[in-house]
Amino acid sequence: MNVLFTAGTQFPFARMARVVEGVAERCPEWRLVFQAGPGASGSALPVCSPAHADVKAAPMFPQVEFEALFQEADLVVTHAGMGNLLLCLERAKPFFMLPRLASLREHRNEHQRDTAEAISERYGVPAFFEVEPLVEAILGAQSEAPPALELRDAIERERRVFAKRLNSLVESL
Repeated sequence: MNVLFTAGTQFPFARMARVVEGVAERCPEWRLVFQAGPGASGSALPVCSPAHADVKAAPMFPQVEFEALFQEADLVVTHAGMGNLLLCLERAKPFFMLPRLASLREHRNEHQRDTAEAISERYGVPAFFEVEPLVEAILGAQSEAPPALELRDAIERERRVFAKRLNSLVESL
């Protein structure tokens, strides 16, 4: 299994590093990649034993490399930033969300919680707020991948409806 963890491009995300560590410990044969956020160091990077040699972590990857890592991933685990969410939805990539929480001083406000809850409600994508339940879900994803193609179809249907509404609005002007 090949899992891409991404913390986005604004801040490091130590809680996501704990998820990477939990998965690495239980599935040392999996390939794990963690884009940890600019300036990530110390607790914002996973600490894995030498037995878990297939964990690649960096604050940021060049865009071309990130694109390749995204394509290769069987599953993406992301913060609830719109760039990553839209990329996963548009490309029908199976994903889980771990929103940054202001209550844990990971962001300025709770907009990622709100975004994750809205995406979860609308598309059925799981959102997690604690490390261990997310680790367990990732471990279970190997046998039961999230319904990515169904997500893509739902997005396309919504785009068509939106386009019709927008065209009607423009035509009425």
